[in-house]
Amino acid sequence: MKRLTDNPRKNAHITRQIAAREGELVRVAQNLADRLKTIFQREERKPLSDKEHKERQLRNIQSVAEQSSSWLPVELFIRYQAARKEIYLEWAQEANQTLAALRQQAQAIVGTDETALVEAVHMELVRRTLGYTVRWHVWHAKGESQMQKGGKQ
Repeated sequence: MKRLTDNPRKNAHITRQIAAREGELVRVAQNLADRLKTIFQREERKPLSDKEHKERQLRNIQSVAEQSSSWLPVELFIRYQAARKEIYLEWAQEANQTLAALRQQAQAIVGTDETALVEAVHMELVRRTLGYTVRWHVWHAKGESQMQKGGKQ
């Protein structure tokens, strides 16, 4: 994780607070991946293990989050991908709402109204959540199908 502030003590506090929330971020990501799996199976009427299971789109969203210092470009990119029918509109709306809500956690972590610092922490939470979402999604798409086939590699 990159340094969020020039104050080493504040930076250490923020890093500890983010680490303490890691399990919750993984659960949020699992919910996002579960919703994508459910919507995919309902809309496509085929197993998620099919080649066109949206992993690439999740990685594109994650990449935008990695490159951005602000939530708004990420939110817009998710909407853009939904408008292009690259990701499901229903999932995009839920993902945007879920990821935007992480700002409240960022505010709690920072503890002050330092807008730039809250934004930086919010983006770190978004990046981590999207990374975990990709991992859960790959598990659903590839790992679960391997388990069903008897665990062959």
